Amino acid sequence: MKLLKGMCLIGLLLFLFACSQNDSANEGSNMDDSAQDGAGLTESSDDAEGEREMDQSDEQSGAEPTEGEIDFDTMNQMIIYNGRIELETNNYQEINDMIRDELSNRNGYIVRSNEHTRGEEEQRYGEIEVRIPQEHFDPFMNSLEAENVHVLNKTQESEDVTEEYVDLESRLTAKEAVEERLLNFMENAEKTEDLLQISDDLSQVQEEIEQIKGRMNYIENHVAYSTVTISIQERNVKIPEVQSQEELNTMAKAKKLFLDTINVFMSIGSGLVVFFVGLSPILIPLAIIALIILFKFRQSKKRE
Repeated sequence: MKLLKGMCLIGLLLFLFACSQNDSANEGSNMDDSAQDGAGLTESSDDAEGEREMDQSDEQSGAEPTEGEIDFDTMNQMIIYNGRIELETNNYQEINDMIRDELSNRNGYIVRSNEHTRGEEEQRYGEIEVRIPQEHFDPFMNSLEAENVHVLNKTQESEDVTEEYVDLESRLTAKEAVEERLLNFMENAEKTEDLLQISDDLSQVQEEIEQIKGRMNYIENHVAYSTVTISIQERNVKIPEVQSQEELNTMAKAKKLFLDTINVFMSIGSGLVVFFVGLSPILIPLAIIALIILFKFRQSKKRE
């Protein structure tokens, strides 16, 4: 009986010991799981923080323009200036020379020029179209308002072509990229049909590139040089000057007229003499016949 109780006691102790070991193992596993969960949370928080930092860096990079983007606030504007002025002056040639001198001093040049005259006084008028560097546009326009010139009309115009030029640059970049790809395709093309199609597309793209470059060159030239059209009218009336005594020379002119008159009569008399003498072989017989006829006609009248 005592042996049975002892064995039961030992079994109970073993059972309690086994239960305590299981509890310890479960607690360890729970601690490990919690540690893993904590590590996972830490990694998730680190990832979230990293994503937030990346988002912030992206926002900061988005706030600042990249190298390929254009900042319209800082870039120089491209403006085309045109002007027209109508002038009235007493001396056309003087104003014409003054305009040419101003152009020479300001590195400008004449595009076209025409000049005409009208009226009995032969008043001159004309138009000159010039190109002048943009930085000299205003000074040149002001220089035309001289003291001896009356300004009839003056207009100045400006056109901002910045946006158009930027758009042309973007289109040119895109077209050149397409051209490069087509050239690569052409090198790798094996079929004749593909080669012909690529060649046609390449020609079209290159034509568009030339058109874009031509427009860009036009804008650059007209931004660098302004155009000014100048109309000039002469208003003076020419009064003939009083001739001097030497220019009049009345006696000499009268003598000359007298001699000319005598020479005319002498020429007429000389011509008549030459006429009758030269035709005398014919005129003399005709005169005799005429006299005979006249004599017989008078005798017949007397008999009646």
